[in-house]
Amino acid sequence: MIMLKKLSIPLLALVSLPALADSSHAYANAVLEALQKKGLLSEHDVADIKQHAQQAELQASKPSVAKKTSVKSAVNNLVVATKKNVNKASPNIKFWGLAQPRYTFVPSKNGRQGTNSFTLRRARLGFTGFASDNVAFRFQYDASNEVVGLSNAQKLLDAWVSLKHFDDSLGSITVGQQFALGYTRRPHKSASVERKFTEVLSPGAVGRARGLTIRKGNMGLPETNSKGYFGNRVHYALGLFNSPDLSLNNDNNDLLFSAAFALRPNGISPSDDEYQFKDRPLAYSVGAAYSTSLDSVTLDTKFQPNGVELDNEWLSVFADVQAHHWWLWASWAEFKSDATGGLAVNTQGDNTNALSSSALTLGLSRAYLLNSEDMGWAWALQYQHVDNEHPSRTAFFRPLTGKSTDEIARGMNQGSVYQAIFTWQFDENLRLINELAYYDPTDGKFNYPSFISQLQLSF
Repeated sequence: MIMLKKLSIPLLALVSLPALADSSHAYANAVLEALQKKGLLSEHDVADIKQHAQQAELQASKPSVAKKTSVKSAVNNLVVATKKNVNKASPNIKFWGLAQPRYTFVPSKNGRQGTNSFTLRRARLGFTGFASDNVAFRFQYDASNEVVGLSNAQKLLDAWVSLKHFDDSLGSITVGQQFALGYTRRPHKSASVERKFTEVLSPGAVGRARGLTIRKGNMGLPETNSKGYFGNRVHYALGLFNSPDLSLNNDNNDLLFSAAFALRPNGISPSDDEYQFKDRPLAYSVGAAYSTSLDSVTLDTKFQPNGVELDNEWLSVFADVQAHHWWLWASWAEFKSDATGGLAVNTQGDNTNALSSSALTLGLSRAYLLNSEDMGWAWALQYQHVDNEHPSRTAFFRPLTGKSTDEIARGMNQGSVYQAIFTWQFDENLRLINELAYYDPTDGKFNYPSFISQLQLSF
């Protein structure tokens, strides 16, 4: 953001002077696109600069006429400022962090001990940058330990290298530990304090897998900032991964194959932040992802009798609509496992030749900006439903607050959760998210409310 503010002044000067020829506008646009491609500016940062430039141009077009030398001066200023900032960032290394201290309250009910505790949901450090003009990298580590079964291997969340040589044609080629295709949103950008039920059913662990991908279009954030085909309207991704279990390397001849596809009908990509504090134009997208792996050792295999392996399929569909300060999201996911002639054990303890799980998430948010910068508040409503037969996923369908027997027992396999969320944003890097949820299982377990207040700091 600091870099954006430094660049904004010469960029505005260049694109807003009324005496500039069309070639100068084209030059400014090319510079903006180059900065976006480098990851120094986001698509929405570019849109903001252009919007401010139009306003400045209208203001400057009123009586006075710029001198001819002002064009050359503006161009020179832009070049100097751009070189200065790009040189600082290339090889550009940006460090960041994320902390999410949390308070959770779940009342005691039906003989089950409640929860009244402080936890640290996420504590992450990472860095990203460019080793050379067309070679990007990203590493991210999570030091918190609030998720049941999270191995040390999974604490290294991101560790990948991305080749940008073919961004304008084929797409970015990324190798390493990265987001699985079709995973809908980064967790610190969601309206809720937790990942969506539909994301819990995605392949990989904590949304990640190890392998090789080709991604075209910013549906593939953060692995690529490339634009989609046909004016950013068509996005796609293909991937080969070891297996769904992030803590294991591949130990047979089969890999997990993934494909994802998305449409941005008006060429504008929605922001990946479900709270829209800045006024944005209408943007909407729809997409789908499919993954399959054969003869796989997965997180569910340890729940099965010896010798039983599972052939897995994942299918997900997602949609986003953004307009001004409103945001609407919807996603559906299905996860199926075939015991290939054997008998698997489902969440009810029954023997079956196949496991089938599905989840649905619907949400709506409205943000209100209280000043011209970033302070504001927002509300959100979210409904989720799950029908789960995979034992490895049960614990995630509850408030992730700890590891006690009573808390883990709250994990539901069939049922719904209703969430009302109030968020206060102090600035763009600091939020307080307060979420009241009501869990309503239909699989014989007890319903209960929960309250979570989570401070979210990013830097």
